[in-house]
Amino acid sequence: MSDQQKSDQPLQTRIAAIGADGYVTADEVLFLRRSVFADGVVSAEELDALFALGDRAQEGDAEWAQFFAEAAADFYLREEDPQGYLTTAEFQSLKARVTRDGCANRLELGLLVKLMETATQTPPEMAEFVGEQIKQAVLGKPDGPAIDKVEIMLTRRYLFAAGGDGNVAVTRREAELLFDINDAIGKSQDTPAWTELFVQGIVNHLMAHLGYKAPSREEAFRRDAWMRDQTVDVGGFFKRMVSGGFTALKDAYSDTSDEADYNDQRDGDIAEAAKVTGAEASWLAARIGRDGAFDINERQLIERMRALKKDLPEGLRALLDRAA
Repeated sequence: MSDQQKSDQPLQTRIAAIGADGYVTADEVLFLRRSVFADGVVSAEELDALFALGDRAQEGDAEWAQFFAEAAADFYLREEDPQGYLTTAEFQSLKARVTRDGCANRLELGLLVKLMETATQTPPEMAEFVGEQIKQAVLGKPDGPAIDKVEIMLTRRYLFAAGGDGNVAVTRREAELLFDINDAIGKSQDTPAWTELFVQGIVNHLMAHLGYKAPSREEAFRRDAWMRDQTVDVGGFFKRMVSGGFTALKDAYSDTSDEADYNDQRDGDIAEAAKVTGAEASWLAARIGRDGAFDINERQLIERMRALKKDLPEGLRALLDRAA
């Protein structure tokens, strides 16, 4: 078939010719990128073709996983206004798609994490779903639970995704996920990258800062409408911002949003959140070493916490003393 004949075929037909050997090369990704994004958007038909390609060819050069996540995320975050918000209906549709064979494959995990990284806001239930899919990927290996470098990176990105459960702070649910994975892989792996992520994630949870709170979809619509309203005195708004320093800036912004009031509270909230509370200490004391012994990663966590010992509640200090 000539190049002209190939170019006359529908894109979906040309995509269907890729990945017959179960692998997508960097050159094929370049073709996909030029073709799918030729008009600047990903259509529903193109999305279906990409998922079909992902079913028959999960493996590929690094560019393949990156492109799949980028293209599919572009579709979901541009489908409805305001752009950047993943609606509950969109999430349910995506959830049904990636679990059609039981659980998300690696390409689809990358997409789920990409959405949590780039979305302004995702449905509350998405964080738990994605965490469970990551755990199933680790626990469901044919040779037993194991975590590889790709899964470690996906887990790291998931934990600190801005559109996730606690923004960039690690929530209790996410901390439990880290312990579940760590307990499952046990002593089968001595992986420094996992040890560092496990320790970093648990410490982040215990010393969690409050992250940025995204506005609701309704608030995003309101702000977008305000920016488009030519009757608004935009010049006066910015004049108030710059004429009186920070106080005037806050007063000017409060004309259109309550976000300034939210930010006023954050300094005190962050200082309070940085303290390890008694409840958190009790949780950690009950969770760590639950199988009767401290593994290497839990001991690394204990060592990291020793540096904070003088500021810790009594329950956690006792745990550190017991682990000595």
